[in-house]
Amino acid sequence: MMELSPLTVRAINIAVLSFCSLILLVILLSYPRFKLKNRASGIFYAKMLVSAYMIVCYDVSFIHGPEKTDALNVIMRSLAYVGIYAVYVLYILYISEQVNRFGRRKVVPDSVLYVSVSVGVVGALLWILSLFSPALSELSAPQSGFNNKYFIGQLGGIILIIISLFLLLRYRRTLGHRETMALLSMPVLMGIATICEPVAQGIELRYPAAVVEFLIVYTQHHMELEVRHEREEAEGLQKRLNITAGRMKSHFIYNVLTTIYYLCETNSEEAQSAVKVFSDYMKSTLEAVEKQELVRFSWELEEIKNYLMLEKIRFGDKLNVEYDVEYEDFLIPPLTVQPLVENAVIHGIGSKTEGGTIRITSRKLSDDGAQIRVKDNGIGFDIKDISAMDPDEGDIANLRDRLMEDVGGELTITSSPDKGTTSIITIRPNAMSR
Repeated sequence: MMELSPLTVRAINIAVLSFCSLILLVILLSYPRFKLKNRASGIFYAKMLVSAYMIVCYDVSFIHGPEKTDALNVIMRSLAYVGIYAVYVLYILYISEQVNRFGRRKVVPDSVLYVSVSVGVVGALLWILSLFSPALSELSAPQSGFNNKYFIGQLGGIILIIISLFLLLRYRRTLGHRETMALLSMPVLMGIATICEPVAQGIELRYPAAVVEFLIVYTQHHMELEVRHEREEAEGLQKRLNITAGRMKSHFIYNVLTTIYYLCETNSEEAQSAVKVFSDYMKSTLEAVEKQELVRFSWELEEIKNYLMLEKIRFGDKLNVEYDVEYEDFLIPPLTVQPLVENAVIHGIGSKTEGGTIRITSRKLSDDGAQIRVKDNGIGFDIKDISAMDPDEGDIANLRDRLMEDVGGELTITSSPDKGTTSIITIRPNAMSR
């Protein structure tokens, strides 16, 4: 094998490490922020960040001069050594998080992470000590060939590779075939680099291997997140369709049209007005299906008013409505208040012989949040039996989920037989500026 000169080796390392740094920095800057919402994505992003700084530090060391022992070189090498062990540990943490997420419960014991961190700390310290001791200088990488010091220096990395292999083989069914094969790239490539580096004449192999592994896992991770994001969007659309379908139940449309039919014979002007309200209501209902963003409460309030005007035509003096709206310039998920009003009409006032009153209020809270209250003096129900308010089972649960996911909001319901029902939506301050 032809011997490479130190200058050639240095030039190759600088070129390879600079290229690897550029790849990581470009991907870091373009990484979609919506993918950082879950813990696994956050760990993966941290692994990318550490990989980038680790390679940049090592690259600076080579540019400055690998043979130098001044403060800059010691600091850069130390950061790089800590970084490569940090990447190992973050990789194991990422595997654990993926296993726990796919398994729907925590199955990887915390002791695995504790052992990994301990091994990483000891290994990094040994490599850093090798910068100050000529006797330990071959712990991190030998000058040529294999020797006992090199094997001692690689022991920490070998243990972490074994731990990661154990996790991947132990939980391969939980992770799935594609995820397991992608994650195997880390221990396989790093193992190959560790074996080949003593005969590579000083050319760094571990850092490029880490980048290749990262690209493989990133591709799999990216595809997984895209699929999950599309699934969440489809589920969100289905929820909106379910809500809209609930609002367009045949009996409601039939009752409204029947009322308008009889109004045409007795009061044509009121019938014309009812048709206009019904048209606006149906139009906004269909628009709500397409809305994927938050809406102003003022928009939702118009929906509520149109709905109650139609119900007022049917129930007449049996249904009284009071509005006490002081604050409406805030955001909520579309069609979150209207279902509560509908429940108040149908299951509260409509079931009461003498009828009753629905009162809708909104206030700005002292912490800059907002609160919406829908109160009726209808028949009420035992709060332990929420199905009395949610006969379709799941609507209230879906409503709570939408509020929590979209604006960090909460829904509380209080009720008692013959005393009416009060539903309160509280919107958190951090949602007000979206």
